[in-house]
Amino acid sequence: MTTNKFMKQMQWITGKLLVLCFFVSGFVSAETSPDAVYLLERMAASAKSLSFRGEFVYQQGAQLQTLSVIHQAEAENISEKERILYLDGAPREVIRSGNELFFSSYNEGVTRFQHGSLMPVINKFQSGVSERFYDLKIVGIDRVAGREAVLLLVLPKDRFRYGYQLWLDRVSSLLLKSVLVDDQGKIIERLQFTSLNVGQLSDDVLALLDRKPSGVDETIQIRSNPEHSEKPDVPPEWETGWLPDGFVLENSTVRPSPVSKHDVDALIFSDGIASFSVFVEQDDTRVLSQASEQIGALSAVSKIYREGNQYFHVTVVGDIPLGTAERVAVSVRPVKMKP
Repeated sequence: MTTNKFMKQMQWITGKLLVLCFFVSGFVSAETSPDAVYLLERMAASAKSLSFRGEFVYQQGAQLQTLSVIHQAEAENISEKERILYLDGAPREVIRSGNELFFSSYNEGVTRFQHGSLMPVINKFQSGVSERFYDLKIVGIDRVAGREAVLLLVLPKDRFRYGYQLWLDRVSSLLLKSVLVDDQGKIIERLQFTSLNVGQLSDDVLALLDRKPSGVDETIQIRSNPEHSEKPDVPPEWETGWLPDGFVLENSTVRPSPVSKHDVDALIFSDGIASFSVFVEQDDTRVLSQASEQIGALSAVSKIYREGNQYFHVTVVGDIPLGTAERVAVSVRPVKMKP
């Protein structure tokens, strides 16, 4: 597969994953605290039940962006709404109304958005944290955006997944800051409020939520995560020979390829917090090639699997360390091949 074809496919895959799908400087031994579990539950609940507006910065590797957000809580006969406006570079905007996402770049040609809901990290913890693979620890009190915050650590028990630092507002439990790091303590992503107002929104602010962008590049229907993982939609024809402990197959589908005439087999794996997808499609170039890339928390690995005269393009994409993605990619094989 040529480099241009790989990059086009990666742009399509990463765009979808970053929308549908979004931090501890060294991993230490810790026992999960019941208070920490309670705080995590409150964080997930407050993100939906409270209205707020503010500005925050988002760092992804060496890139830094400033954004503003308005969030209206769900209420009787009122669906949850959110508006995110990019304040740097070309004008870009995301509006979420219920289960619909509207994207607009105001004809500037920029359609790659890093955010669907405000902070994908919140959605990661809605179903809780498995103590088999992560520890939770309350560190102490800090200040973020002029507000007192409780610092909570989510510590992985191996090097195959990331760790998180979460600063939660001491009063509301809203997430004020999140930092994601790898097993060497390197910061991969950072999201931090610089200003935040919590409470009832004025009529003028609410009007901004009801105003759709003048030009909508794309509209996407989003689905809430089920309480229990759904069974795979399609019996998979491909499998992974290796997975980090705790990752299970949540879904498998077959979809049209964005770059070729062939269909793509897609497998989605998750440990309840981190997730990644495996895409496999027939490759007509018959060139044995390999590529990898990391953009913030998102790792992407592409390789060619050969079986006789048939070549298949294997891509692994997800919020896992690059080394983990590479090891998964190398292990992908047809289901019929058993050791």
